Amino acid sequence: MTSMLVLAMALSLPDPPIPSNMKEMECAIHELAFQYGSRYPDKIPVMNPNSLSDALNLWNCSGTVPQKNAKPAKDLISPPSDARNSWFVDTKRGSDAIGKGSIDSPWRSVTHALAHLPTMSDRRTLFLREGTYYLNETISLTAAHSKLTISAYISDKGTEKVTLSGAGGVVTGWNCSNLLPDCKVYEAKVDLPKRGENLAPEVVNQLFANGKRMIRAKYPNADPAVTEGHCFSKPQFANEKCNWLTSTGGNTAQDPGRLVGSVALGPNRGNSPTVGCGKECNSTCATFSFNIYDPPAGHPVYNKPLPGMGWNNNSLFSRFPSPFGRPADMGVAKGDLPRQWKKPSTGIVHTFHSLLWGGWMYRIKDRQDLNITLAYGGYQEARGAQMKTNHYYVENLIEELDVPSEWFFDEDTDTVYLYPNSTEGGFPEVTIPTLDTLISVKDAHDVVIQGLTITQTRATFMEQYEVPSGGDWSIHRGAAVYIEDSHRINVTGCEFIETGGNAVILSNNVTFSHIESNEFYRTGDSGIVSLGMTNGINGMAATYPMNNTIAFNHMHEYGVYGKQTSCYFQSLTANSTVFGNICYNGPRAGFNYNDGFGGAYQMSQNLLFNHVRETADHGAFNSWDRQPYLTRSGVDDGFPDSVKLGLKGSSIVKAQSHITQNFIINGYSGVWAVDHDDGSQFYNDSSNFMVWGGCKNFLGHSKSCDHNLIVYPGIPNRANGARRCQTDDNGVFANQYFYDNQCITGDGIFYTFAKCTTTNLPETVYQTFNNQFYSPKTTFVENCGQNLSFSEWQKLGQDRGSNVTETMSLQEVCFSFLD
Repeated sequence: MTSMLVLAMALSLPDPPIPSNMKEMECAIHELAFQYGSRYPDKIPVMNPNSLSDALNLWNCSGTVPQKNAKPAKDLISPPSDARNSWFVDTKRGSDAIGKGSIDSPWRSVTHALAHLPTMSDRRTLFLREGTYYLNETISLTAAHSKLTISAYISDKGTEKVTLSGAGGVVTGWNCSNLLPDCKVYEAKVDLPKRGENLAPEVVNQLFANGKRMIRAKYPNADPAVTEGHCFSKPQFANEKCNWLTSTGGNTAQDPGRLVGSVALGPNRGNSPTVGCGKECNSTCATFSFNIYDPPAGHPVYNKPLPGMGWNNNSLFSRFPSPFGRPADMGVAKGDLPRQWKKPSTGIVHTFHSLLWGGWMYRIKDRQDLNITLAYGGYQEARGAQMKTNHYYVENLIEELDVPSEWFFDEDTDTVYLYPNSTEGGFPEVTIPTLDTLISVKDAHDVVIQGLTITQTRATFMEQYEVPSGGDWSIHRGAAVYIEDSHRINVTGCEFIETGGNAVILSNNVTFSHIESNEFYRTGDSGIVSLGMTNGINGMAATYPMNNTIAFNHMHEYGVYGKQTSCYFQSLTANSTVFGNICYNGPRAGFNYNDGFGGAYQMSQNLLFNHVRETADHGAFNSWDRQPYLTRSGVDDGFPDSVKLGLKGSSIVKAQSHITQNFIINGYSGVWAVDHDDGSQFYNDSSNFMVWGGCKNFLGHSKSCDHNLIVYPGIPNRANGARRCQTDDNGVFANQYFYDNQCITGDGIFYTFAKCTTTNLPETVYQTFNNQFYSPKTTFVENCGQNLSFSEWQKLGQDRGSNVTETMSLQEVCFSFLD
């Protein structure tokens, strides 16, 4: 909804000038970011000591600077405090037949060990010895495994390297294929699970060679996990480009046997008829069910009419049609796809929402010349739209297997094809994941998982998705480590490498759990997901994550497949703490809060940069709050139970949340550093260092942006939309504060207030005071229906106690940050 507004305002708001010392300033800020991200060498894991400096492009400044004292995740764990009750598994020399579970006579498999651990009330530890554990089934932890630690073995020499792989074993029996001349491609017969009936998502969709993810045969050729394979919506550096094709558009015409329509507006949407697969798939690939509640009169947000929007605001979501209105086909440009496909229905097309709000993936139904008919898909993003003209690539088509690192699995003949990078030194070790989840924890408590490398899971972007709340995002409720209805679960010191979907999920009633000191690299979707469930507006049941901590994690290169993904995503969650994480290099927001639910979120001392690289109209941090909830986690709201569905003890007003002391660098197609979108409320953004982007309010209530240092927001080569220190597209809702900030611009424009006029400037909406502004020649211009000087602006009751002085020097910026 806001993207059109962004584009419209960009037409009237001039781009701020780029600082004359841009390279020097950016290098200095990036070196500060490097120091900030290196503060906790004994808590934040680092596989590659150059990864942070490379992502900050310090090679373009003083050269690559490795992180000192960097340690991999497994070296950050400690031995269990009580290891008396210990048992052992060894995939290399253990035996399930005769092993006794001792260090000298270990078991061979984890599942066998779990079935034979003795029952006791004391804590137990299951040590895994060094090696790769190829799993044929998920490691399932239940109530019977409470007070259990699963740990890589820690000896006097350090922590052993333990890898859990979702591939059941190594593929052998390779021979030359006649697919391409000169034995470039090899083939092998395999016995692997297949798709279910009626085009259910395929089982085989990832392949690894020597532990590295290979590329499913695609066009155009590029690795979707590296720079050359990305479609940067706004490249920022010379080596970045879009190696995707461009569609000529799509339409939503009805296709026989397939529903692509919308549901009518109304208080209860029910289930959208467009549930992904339609009649072509037995499973429900995407669900959406929502009850829109009419909040009590006097609620600060949800019962106010929005001028010009044409509806009474009982929910900011109430005006939207079905989020699953999707194109049924797409056009392609002549010459884009030069090869003909014998069986188009094996193919997958990856494309984007027309406004770049996220990615869509579809099974291809058929292709006729320049038209591709789409089967199920498109539910990996929750807003829907016409396709218009956008980027795309196709994969999983045997005719496109033509370069090294590509592969294809033919389900009809049980044959896998691989174009290896090299066969010198022997054929690579090839593994094919068949599991989505490697470890499942359900109905358990006091479980610790530590020191493990978790990798090689299936891609899940064609599996079932759901729209959990009123935000723009849909999500797959699944992950490599799946935690549900459990308490005091700790995942620490683990590496999540090239998982096919989400890496970790906290689902439903997960409390007092910690995801700490892990590294997440090239995850197919998001790194960490916190996802609850409600009965429509009723969030009173214990079915949501609460009081959990996400801390000291190193998360980067996420969203290889899904483009509406983040380092950390939360929805229907309360009292979360997100502290001390490093998050960079992703397609959309680094942290996304899909709703406000019960509030009381604490997000502090995180480093976020290089986000919104492949999408648009977003910030490094993003929040929504379109839909109210009745919860036990809010504050005393003063309303009687009789106007809250009779739910005793419920609150319709969420607790205050805090975003503090974070280092956030806007960039690429990011518009803001902190983006509080549709209806976000009860946030305090304080004492943050924001670079190339500022704060944003759109609708909502009770937000403050204060005590922040904001450096050159909106400059055109590092941001979109020319938005300044504070954006407010509001004009309606009260208690929006901007005070005690320091903000630097190159032209003296400090605010982007869309609704501001000299005759319509409610002091309860726009509350600005005690700010320190910096600009060349102490220039100040506020476009409030007309250009106002600083004194004219103050006469309207704004920026009492504020000052405008000459632009800060680079040294002063650095000192101000360090202070």
